[in-house]
Amino acid sequence: MSAPSFVAEFDSATGLVRALAAALAREPYLRLGRSRLTEAAVRASRALPEPARTAVFARSGAAEGIKPKALSTVRPERFSRWVTTQYGGHRRPAVAIGSSNGAVMHLCAAMGIPWLPQTFLVPVRRRADPDDCVGDAALAAAESEALLSAQPMLAIHQMHDPNQDRLMVRHIAYFRMKLCALTAEYRRYLTHVLPPGGTILIVDGGVRWPVTRRGPRHVYQQGAVGGLTPEEYVDGSDRVRAFLAEQHAKTREWRFPPVDEWAPEAEWGYEPALTADIHAFAEHYGYRVARLTVDSPDAAGPVVADVYREWYAAMGQPVTRLLAETFVCAEPGWALATGTVPLWLTFATEPALDVLSKYLGDSEGFTDLLITLFPHGVRSAGYASVQRWCHAALDHGIAPTIAGVDADKWPADFAALATYAGELNRRVPAGEYPPRLSLADAAAAVSRHGRAHGVEWRWE
Repeated sequence: MSAPSFVAEFDSATGLVRALAAALAREPYLRLGRSRLTEAAVRASRALPEPARTAVFARSGAAEGIKPKALSTVRPERFSRWVTTQYGGHRRPAVAIGSSNGAVMHLCAAMGIPWLPQTFLVPVRRRADPDDCVGDAALAAAESEALLSAQPMLAIHQMHDPNQDRLMVRHIAYFRMKLCALTAEYRRYLTHVLPPGGTILIVDGGVRWPVTRRGPRHVYQQGAVGGLTPEEYVDGSDRVRAFLAEQHAKTREWRFPPVDEWAPEAEWGYEPALTADIHAFAEHYGYRVARLTVDSPDAAGPVVADVYREWYAAMGQPVTRLLAETFVCAEPGWALATGTVPLWLTFATEPALDVLSKYLGDSEGFTDLLITLFPHGVRSAGYASVQRWCHAALDHGIAPTIAGVDADKWPADFAALATYAGELNRRVPAGEYPPRLSLADAAAAVSRHGRAHGVEWRWE
């Protein structure tokens, strides 16, 4: 079943749902869940010069965009129905709901439970200078107001990142929709798959970001999680000035609308308005509620990796292979079926690389490291080159495999999206899936390993 036409395909919500659904079904997840025809086209892009590759990439993203007037067609029920259809109707001991986080997807895969995203991305078509932040903020104001009036369960987190998303924001604006209440489809699904006394696990991404308030349920976000800090987007920095100079931009700083508050981050943050509805629903049907709080998107990666290491060791399985993966280039099913420890990271940026370096320094016994790098196409401020990833591994005595990547074409090597999974499977063919990790054991393991990383599991 295809995602609704108003939803972005290359997004954390859609990408991680597909990856987790494949893992729960114990099916291979190749080509990011795309067709062989799409794979062939993406592979062929490698033959093009870089300007042509980036142009094709940007235009493919633009093709996903809807016209501003089409915002009125956004229906959270349609998105929810697509999500639940990915998982089927099998009984589950728990269901996670809330923020996107690839590490949490690995935890869900280990427990054998689905995840229902709170946030989904609606790309809105336009042509603009990526550094025109004020113009971006004013886009589709009337249409947004009409949508929110018609859909009271939605909040809009309009996001503009002229750094890491520079190629795309020339053609589309990012409207991230957050659910403030359970959709009817999510309610139906929960009652269908959860047994009496089952658990609803709230995934609470705690990262916050500077925004401009445009209405009771509409904020405009200055920048996004990646290689820069929130303050650098708003106040500028030497890195920002150098990046804009390299891009031959007309300006050396971004002029966003004035910040008036900090709100849950558009992609990775949790909108707390949903919590009351979850508790009321759980109380009515006799379900338990737990909360998994993650202070920052990358914080859960080392915690879940340690949970997997401990779990594998308890089963008598060797723990020598680590998979460091970025964004939607995530392989929860392959990790389980090969006994590989997953370390999920947001993007191929210096902050994420620092997490990998620290984890390798704090851990012992890894002799094999595989890395997947999501290509966002631009040498953005704070991005980490393929060479930096290799050197970080070599510094800890491990020669890494950068799966499916042509280093000479990085970060505009979009063919990697179609090749990384095949290389992983050729290098380490999938075997038997292990028994499920119980909810109680997962909670205890997260509690043991999470405190030092700002990750907490608690029962409510």
